Amino acid sequence: MVFCSILEDLGQTPERAAQIAAHLLSTGSLLPDGARLLLWGPAARGWRVITVWDSQDACDRFFAERLGPAYEAAGSPLEGTTRAEFTVQTLVAGDLIGPPTRA
Repeated sequence: MVFCSILEDLGQTPERAAQIAAHLLSTGSLLPDGARLLLWGPAARGWRVITVWDSQDACDRFFAERLGPAYEAAGSPLEGTTRAEFTVQTLVAGDLIGPPTRA
């Protein structure tokens, strides 16, 4: 069953986000096994990460094995974030290859 996780980190900075991304890349793909989609960037306050997964187990495994250690390496414990989750009922996507173009 497809699963979505939305992680919000109000204390995140672009520099620390870059450290986390670098750590993740040093341990594997930025889009890990079991993930279908990754959206990551600054929000109105802090940073937001939206991921869509093949299963909740795949998501939980990534958080435990890779994302938690990446946060720790950047000096920012994952426990300081908030996480919303839900089972995806419908997933529809357009062309995700590049940025939208104006007509």
